[in-house]
Amino acid sequence: MSRAPVRLNVYDMYWLNDYASTVGFGVYHTGIEVYGVEYAYGGHPFAFSGIFENTPKDAEELGENFKFKESILIGETDFTATDVKHLIQMLGHEYRGDKYHLISKNCNHFTAALAKVIKNFEPIFFS
Repeated sequence: MSRAPVRLNVYDMYWLNDYASTVGFGVYHTGIEVYGVEYAYGGHPFAFSGIFENTPKDAEELGENFKFKESILIGETDFTATDVKHLIQMLGHEYRGDKYHLISKNCNHFTAALAKVIKNFEPIFFS
């Protein structure tokens, strides 16, 4: 059986946190890393998947407003890399770009859903 580490990668959205930290909370972007690929979710105006791949821990790929903060090992998965790609494709129906919402359906909701599916793990955070 295949076993691969699953990581939750966290990025500081420091341009927002300069303000948010003054009232006691933070704003973060997250992605799930497995098999050397990081999967994350973002918005766009089209009715297809908003899930994207990037190089793990590479804040530059996300843009100048992001800084890598930390990587948290949340366990291992028994799914193969091919299985994970299939799961991403299936989740893409729910996590479409045009359905993105900063508060109610964002990258943190996606990473929680993906972590639950591939690891049976639910990260605890406020999104």
